[in-house]
Amino acid sequence: MSPAPRAVVFGSGHSALTLATGLLDDGWRVDVFTRHSTPEILGNPAGLTQLTLPSVHATELALGLGLWQHTAPPAHEVRMRMAPPEGEAFSFTAPLPGPAVAVDHRLKSAYWLQHVANRGGRVHERTCTSGDVAGFASSRLHDLVVVAPGVDSDLRHLFSPDPDRTGGATDRVLVQVHLAVPDELLPERAEVLTCPWGEVMVYPVLTVDGLAPSQVRALSALDAPPVHVTPYAALCVQVMARPHSPLDPASTITPEGDDSETGSGLPRRHGAHARAAWAHVLDQLPALAPELAGLCAQGRVISGSELVREVHPQVRRPVTTIAGTPVVGIGDATMTVEHASGQGAGASTWVASTLRDQIRQQRQANGALDSAFLTGAWEAYWARHGQYTSAFGGFVSAYWSGALPEHVLTGFAETVSTPEGAAAWAAGLDDPARMNHLLTL
Repeated sequence: MSPAPRAVVFGSGHSALTLATGLLDDGWRVDVFTRHSTPEILGNPAGLTQLTLPSVHATELALGLGLWQHTAPPAHEVRMRMAPPEGEAFSFTAPLPGPAVAVDHRLKSAYWLQHVANRGGRVHERTCTSGDVAGFASSRLHDLVVVAPGVDSDLRHLFSPDPDRTGGATDRVLVQVHLAVPDELLPERAEVLTCPWGEVMVYPVLTVDGLAPSQVRALSALDAPPVHVTPYAALCVQVMARPHSPLDPASTITPEGDDSETGSGLPRRHGAHARAAWAHVLDQLPALAPELAGLCAQGRVISGSELVREVHPQVRRPVTTIAGTPVVGIGDATMTVEHASGQGAGASTWVASTLRDQIRQQRQANGALDSAFLTGAWEAYWARHGQYTSAFGGFVSAYWSGALPEHVLTGFAETVSTPEGAAAWAAGLDDPARMNHLLTL
């Protein structure tokens, strides 16, 4: 009997843990490297929340990753409001083909990491460098080497820029908070406001109060019990501001001290800077959406949920060779997805599940997991999902720019003005391959 194949995955985000779980289900031995332990993740400030649309949610459930399917507050429809600078705004409401859910990034990462360990994966708490990746690649101890770090990781530089492809994203400044609101104010739908200044998304989320430093220390001890926290429903508000627009909070945030900026010059993402960014957004919202501004004013910002972050899109080639070993990159390491399109979670899940399916078929055929195969596996994702996600992101990015032909904008407005057209748009939101014909009318 041949030994089980081995994989090493650098990263513990959405795409990394989805792929790790799938490989474990297929009989692989999997090593996952994460910068933070489960208690540390739950003690950190929140990352960017992603709305998980119905088809992606079903894939998570099939992998056993739908850990909150009975507790996460569902969104059953999407309400879009288009607010041009001049003329009358219009809106439409579209039913989703199933429930969409959102789970605090900390909950997902922490408990999916535990899930991988419970399924037999080996989890290593260690910050890895490109030298570590090179060491594993040159050792040839693993049949598959995967790099799936966060957007800021230096590991992304292992992969060369790809000038021939676009992810459809543009520069943005993201502001996020989770708000505690009375149950009767918690909607069962996602609200999206789009205007020339950017987009605002509002939807229910399952969130959590971050662990205190003392709790993190206690739960990190060798004899500590399993980590348990109690999540609860809240409202997620995200603003995707276009740089230098009135929604962009950059000009209102004054750095304090030499360590108050990131390497790119952006003030810190959390704490006082994020709270100042949110205060700026609250000042601007009444002019755009008085109802939404009123709802946000009634909510209490949940400590640790505040986030402000710059996004500079990157597209990199998904496969590189190190010491003769092919290394595949997935997730933010190789492609920035336009967050305002709502496709972030979908892109992470689809690239991981497609790669897993391709690997399973290749092994059944006794084929090699070489560079040509891994490139082809990623291209299979691009053909089925990626190109359509990119096209939809590009449509969202270009909607107010004047780059789209007038007949496309008019055709879109006419389509979604009917119940059938709105439902078709919602089905395309769930699976952008079904959206494509609506974007090229």
